[in-house]
Parts: sequence; structure tokens; C-alpha cells
Amino acid sequence: MLVRQTWILARNDLRQEMRDFELVATAGFFTLVVLVMFGLSFSSLGRHAQPMAVPGILWLAVAFVGSLTLTRIFDRERESDTLRALLSAPVDRLAIYAAKAMVTLLVLLGCCAILVPGLVLLFDAAAPFAERPLATLCLVVLGCTAYASIGTLFAAGLSTSGGKNVLLSVILYPLTSPALMFALVATRTLIDGHPGFDAYLSQLVALDILQLAVSGWLFESVVIGSNAAGGRRRPSTRKD
Repeated sequence: MLVRQTWILARNDLRQEMRDFELVATAGFFTLVVLVMFGLSFSSLGRHAQPMAVPGILWLAVAFVGSLTLTRIFDRERESDTLRALLSAPVDRLAIYAAKAMVTLLVLLGCCAILVPGLVLLFDAAAPFAERPLATLCLVVLGCTAYASIGTLFAAGLSTSGGKNVLLSVILYPLTSPALMFALVATRTLIDGHPGFDAYLSQLVALDILQLAVSGWLFESVVIGSNAAGGRRRPSTRKD
């Protein structure tokens, strides 16, 4: 039942996105701009310095695109005030979280499909991405999952706040920094051909499981508390 509800909600979001293509087009264009800017800035680096730059470029771009995505992921519910109706419907609250996290993850992976080949073309040090595609795919999926799991939770909590975009940026970066730095270190070991890459990948799996479990557990209390506070902030209409 949970899987079916998650799929229905995610499919509905994806269908609406494919209809107007707003979020995907914005995130894709932003990814290209970030990639070109980083490429122009660091293309003159020597071969010995590139392994230190490529992981940072990859995950900084993911952080920027993820922030852009998460500020928009609950826009439809916020603009039409349908989140309260969705919470009142006979739908598992965990399915709402899982569906939004899935959509966020798919957008991030689509952007990484542009980022990774672009880095391979721009930097010689990124050649291991092409030489070990399966390892690269696992690393990108796990890193993006770690980012989306935390980001979706707080995007939902701020979905009824008037200053959502500003507050989300303030909260998001400190909370996702550990996951991004862990993914960055794992990327560096992949590029350097370090034998400890598999161990880092296993630890990243454990981090994803922990973050998904905690975020799923907290989602109901976070989003219901946010909506209750939003309801109390609504001004009452009275006649003098």
C-alpha cells in the first residue's frame, strides 16, 4: 500500500512537471551554467591539481541545483493550499515524503547526467568516471539520495512559510554539508583509485539508510506542526 501510494503521488507530480517542464528546464539550464562557469574557472588547472577540484565541482553543483529544486518541490501545494487537504486524505504521510523525495532525486540524477559527462570532457582527472561507470553511478545515486532525504524533510516543514526560500537556504546547507562532504571524499577516492573506495561507498549506504529512516520518522510531526503554526498565523476576519 505504501509503495502504491508513493508511486501514484510521484507519478502525478512527474506528469504535471512533464506538462509544463518548468522545474526540469530550470534545473537543467542552471546545471549547464554552473558547469560552464566552473569549467572556465578551473580548466587551466594542472593535471596534479584537478583531482582536488573535480569532486568539489560535482557536489557543489548538486548542492546548488538541489537547493533550486527543493524551493520549488512544494510550490503547487503551497500556491493552491492543497497540502492540508493531502494530509487530511487517507494517504500515508510517509508516502507523501517518499514521493517528494523521489521526484527531487530524479531531478538531481537528471542534472548529474549532464554534470558527469561534462566533467569528463572538461577535465582529464575526471576520466575514472568514464572508466568505472557502475561505481560512478552508485556514488552519484547514493550522494544525491543523502541530499534529497534531508532536503525534502525541511522543504516540507517550510512549505507554508512566507519566507520559505530564504529559510530553506539557511537551514539546508548546514544540514546537508556532512552528506555532501562524505560524498566528496568518496569521489576523491574514486578519482585517485584508492582501494578504500568500496568502504566509503558502504558507509554512504549506511548514511542514506539512517537519514531516510530519521527523515521518514520525523516527517509527520514536522509537516503537521508547520501547518498548525501556519493556520494559527492566518489573520481572522472580523467586522468593526
